[in-house]
Amino acid sequence: MKKRTTIISLVAGVIVLGIISSAAGQLQPINTISPSKAAEKVTPACDGTIVTKNCAVEGVSYTTYVYHTAVPEKSHMETVTTYEEKVTSYCTLCDDGTYSPSCATGRGACSHHGGVAQWNAPRYSSVPVQSTQKVVDAPAQEAYYEKVLQ
Repeated sequence: MKKRTTIISLVAGVIVLGIISSAAGQLQPINTISPSKAAEKVTPACDGTIVTKNCAVEGVSYTTYVYHTAVPEKSHMETVTTYEEKVTSYCTLCDDGTYSPSCATGRGACSHHGGVAQWNAPRYSSVPVQSTQKVVDAPAQEAYYEKVLQ
């Protein structure tokens, strides 16, 4: 009951003040700002998320101050085929650089090629080797503030 009486008294007091002020011809708003304070413009502080335009950080004014979050790297895996020279077999090497067609190891091997240069010489061939590699489509970016001075 006391709260209700206080509120009614407060409302009645405001009405009475309004009547007295209007009778005197001097209506004044309750929240008046002096002309010198109205001329001062307060620049809000930039936070990069909510306040991003026409703001200040450490006394420096910016027209744009926007926070950009970090962006993770975008990549994919690819299978890559390369070729290596590997030993695939052993055969008799003739003096003229050719191999014995039958890889003969007895008498008469390489007789029409100048004789035997090496018994059980390794034969090399290109062998495909597959591996997976990471291919970066877009590199990662650190978080940053976009700052444009006024």
